[in-house]
Amino acid sequence: MVELSPPQTKRQSLGPYWRALIVCLVLAAAYLALIISLNTETARRSSAPPWYAWIRYPNVNTRAETIFLVLPAIVFAGWTLAIRRLRVKPLRDSLLLPLTCAAVFAMNVTMALTDGSFAAIAKPFDWGGSEYFSDVHSVHGVRSFLHGYVDNLWHYAIHTRTHPPGAVLFLYFVARLVHPGLQAAAWSAVAVTATAVIPFYLLARRIGGSRIAQLALAIYIVTPSLVIYGATSMDGVFLASLLWSMYFLYRLVDQPGFGISLLAGISLAISFSLSYIAVCALSLMLVFGAMELIVDRCKFWPMTLSLALSGMVVIVWFVAIYLLSGFDYLACLRASRFYDHFAMRTNSMTPGRYFDISFCNLIAFLIGIGFPAIVLWWKQITSSLKSLSAWVKPDRFSAAGVICILAFSFAKLFTHETERIWLFFLPPALLGAAAWINRTDEQQQEPLLEWAMVLLFAQTWLMQILLYTIW
Repeated sequence: MVELSPPQTKRQSLGPYWRALIVCLVLAAAYLALIISLNTETARRSSAPPWYAWIRYPNVNTRAETIFLVLPAIVFAGWTLAIRRLRVKPLRDSLLLPLTCAAVFAMNVTMALTDGSFAAIAKPFDWGGSEYFSDVHSVHGVRSFLHGYVDNLWHYAIHTRTHPPGAVLFLYFVARLVHPGLQAAAWSAVAVTATAVIPFYLLARRIGGSRIAQLALAIYIVTPSLVIYGATSMDGVFLASLLWSMYFLYRLVDQPGFGISLLAGISLAISFSLSYIAVCALSLMLVFGAMELIVDRCKFWPMTLSLALSGMVVIVWFVAIYLLSGFDYLACLRASRFYDHFAMRTNSMTPGRYFDISFCNLIAFLIGIGFPAIVLWWKQITSSLKSLSAWVKPDRFSAAGVICILAFSFAKLFTHETERIWLFFLPPALLGAAAWINRTDEQQQEPLLEWAMVLLFAQTWLMQILLYTIW
């Protein structure tokens, strides 16, 4: 079915955008003031009293540290110039994607270096008893490691206990195939994270077309959560796998078939091996698929059969692992959930604690998107709600994102840190923001895009240098 592009909405000035941005900042400040005044658990965990304990001064003790503070701005200036040129003369994907991966890598690394040295890249991976890397020494063979994973779970690091074995095995294979040691592990994770922009762009182009995909690409590189955790977190590795899963699932929804079902199933199996969070990405695409069926009911049986085939691939994957190594994925899931409930005290929650954590999950994720992008996304959502009959794919994808984000925020499955854990939920927001820019008058698109990029970069840079953005 061929869909017409939505009509452009003329905007005579950027005044409405600035007013909405100010309202957004005021609401965020009011929320922070409220939880601090009520001394909620979120306020206590985030501030480790007093409330300003997480605010820090940038490292400017030496000339090198001062230069490190400026490097992200140089990368951003180069990216802005590249976007200007790309909007006038687009590149082939074979050139655009390597360029974008390099830009994402450079932005993530230089932003991490604002902590004062190259040690900032490896430091987050070297917290003994907390991070996956500390358990790589436990892998004396893949089969034996998998066989004893559930029984030894309580002996592993905190993050390892709440995840399947894929993250530790990723670092183990890096040590075997690239180079052993902390530096190789950290830089390999940064490199894999940078490649996540490839499935993001392919997904955006399929859903919104080349123009919206390029707009989304422009703001992807300066999205706070993606940058701040792009060089200091294994969640970036998870993001790359999850975005490939979402891309193949979209292909399955859009054009069901045998081959794409196999690819979707394999990518989902890998994602589930890395993190249980894959169920959230799967839910997002299933909700989007349901919306697509409302538009074209003829897809019901082809889509259902293709999804069933993908599900069978995932089942066969873990059954094969069980037969070869004795690793029981469901037993691992139960053990991880038990530990998480024990550590986070989520078996029983008072209504006050439930709403405190749930709203924190939602607001932390929204702050990670970036206030300038939130305003654009909000405008796209409210505009599309006024004319449901004229919805196109970006509108439906954004709506699916809103439904899933709200559902999982209040599902009692997460206790804070969603700005890092939910990186895969960013595509609906970024595509929604790009769709709104694309709907504005052409004379306003350029300044609106560049102002959004500048403000997103400013928010990212300020959060990085002034806050203890640990994970």
